[in-house]
Amino acid sequence: MNPTTLLVKDDFKDYADLPESLDMDRLRRHILAAQLNRLQPILTEPLLNELLRLNALATAAAPLAAPWSELRKQCVPVAANASLARYWPFSQTTVTSHSTVRKTSQYSEPIDGRDLARQALIYDGDALTHEVALKVWLKVNASSFAGFYPQPADCGTAQPGRAPSPVVQAIYPAAGRFDSPIPYGR
Repeated sequence: MNPTTLLVKDDFKDYADLPESLDMDRLRRHILAAQLNRLQPILTEPLLNELLRLNALATAAAPLAAPWSELRKQCVPVAANASLARYWPFSQTTVTSHSTVRKTSQYSEPIDGRDLARQALIYDGDALTHEVALKVWLKVNASSFAGFYPQPADCGTAQPGRAPSPVVQAIYPAAGRFDSPIPYGR
């Protein structure tokens, strides 16, 4: 059985202009990683699993109930931005049977990797901001999720548990240019 994802393509529309042709399978592993690494530490495993279960069962005729729909609404910005932060540096690559290649065509020009890295850091910072808001919201609404989430007195501070993640991608100045806007060592 495939793990359930919280997000669908429409959930990204407020955070990025994704092309209509983008296959959600390209984002799936990034969404799952965001759920595991960003949402689960905040929600706890039982609460996240129940949200995912109820979300998978929800339909247009039978949407999520009030506290769960609001919880999902609070989780979407965290998961969407964290997924985009993971996906963005690799958005121009495709894995082929021979190697990983950069996508290009005669009508387009690839974006500089430094620009992709900057955008990924922006998404990661936005995800951290939404994590803080989610923690504050959960502290206030913990009683709605009795049995799944600790009581407000058991909750930690509303500060993020870490600083924004550095993008794991080499960032070098253009050949022969040492006046790069990105200083070395960062």
